[in-house]
Amino acid sequence: MKKVFFAAALLSASSLAFAHGCPGEMKKIDEKLPTAKLSAADQTKVKDLRAKGEQLHKDGKHSESMATLGEAKKILGM
Repeated sequence: MKKVFFAAALLSASSLAFAHGCPGEMKKIDEKLPTAKLSAADQTKVKDLRAKGEQLHKDGKHSESMATLGEAKKILGM
């Protein structure tokens, strides 16, 4: 029983960590985007990925949000 409780608590904590990580990642993207030297296509792609990441965060899909925001950061060279 203790193992089940511990596993549930750990899973809950990791979800909360992702939930709080998403806004921080979005903020980093927002700060970098204005000074990034990107093609128009890449700039559009970063903006789209950032918006998708925000929507996934709002939908409670934090791991998917972090992965999407990671793609945007990769294009930005972060």
